[in-house]
Amino acid sequence: MFFDKSSKQAFVFPPKVGTITTCHFLGSIGWKGLHPRHQKTHEWIEKYPSLNDYSFYGFFRDPMKRFESALLHIKQFPITKGFFVKFLKSKGIDKNEETVTYEELCSVHSDLLIYFPRVFIPQSEWFFHPKVTLLDFDNFESELRRITGNAEQPLVRWNTSTDFGRSVITDKVRAFVREYYAADYALAKDRLGKTYEG
Repeated sequence: MFFDKSSKQAFVFPPKVGTITTCHFLGSIGWKGLHPRHQKTHEWIEKYPSLNDYSFYGFFRDPMKRFESALLHIKQFPITKGFFVKFLKSKGIDKNEETVTYEELCSVHSDLLIYFPRVFIPQSEWFFHPKVTLLDFDNFESELRRITGNAEQPLVRWNTSTDFGRSVITDKVRAFVREYYAADYALAKDRLGKTYEG
């Protein structure tokens, strides 16, 4: 979480919604950060009751794009890559991190959660709290600048994925994401008035 005492505003961060970029930007304009970054809204408020006086914001990302971003992250990021290779071997998947498909990973998703517990949790678990205002990830920079009131500070993009390990998004993958992230799709429709194709 990052917060600003003077404006009594805070950001909460599900994984894979521009967290590192947002944190660098907010830190550069004087906001303060608390760790762990991906702690949920209600957990922060329970720990620091004074946050009840704050307005909370969080970026909501298309569940399909976020799911793909999570898979690419664990395939590419040096810290997770080694665990991911071990995971593939433990599941008897005779492919490497570049060639394993999204469809194959959907079939072992529940086991993947044990290795990478937070990265695949639905965004709705961060945003169900009524104090959180959802911001559309598709309007990332403009929303970040609108909330902070800062139009001058440069925004540098961090932690972006490459095409390494990118796979085809098949109908099976779409169906999996639709079912697994059903609460996210409902939340986006209810709070953002947005329907994602998936």
